Order: sequence, then C-alpha cells, then structure tokens
Amino acid sequence: MKNIVQRDWRSNRPSRRDRTGFDQTTALGSLAVALLAYIIYHIYPLVSKGLLW
Repeated sequence: MKNIVQRDWRSNRPSRRDRTGFDQTTALGSLAVALLAYIIYHIYPLVSKGLLW
C-alpha cells in the first residue's frame, strides 16, 4: 500500500479569483454610486427646471 497524502487544493492555494472578484465588485459599486451622485447633482436639477425634458 502506498501512503498517499490527499491535499485540499482549494484551501491550500491562495485564490486570486476571490480577491479579483472583490476588487471588481468594489469598483462596480463605486462606479454605480458615482453615477447616482452625478445624476442627482447635475441632471436632476435640469429636469426639475424643465431645461432637459
């Protein structure tokens, strides 16, 4: 009988995809918040004054 060491590769290796996914999620969330702030502070006043639509 051979002594075979089983390794759990998922917990053994540092996962780059998880960190990259978190970075992409953070960037996407920040972009959404920035877009919402832009709409509120720049486009909404134009709409409320009737200048845009």
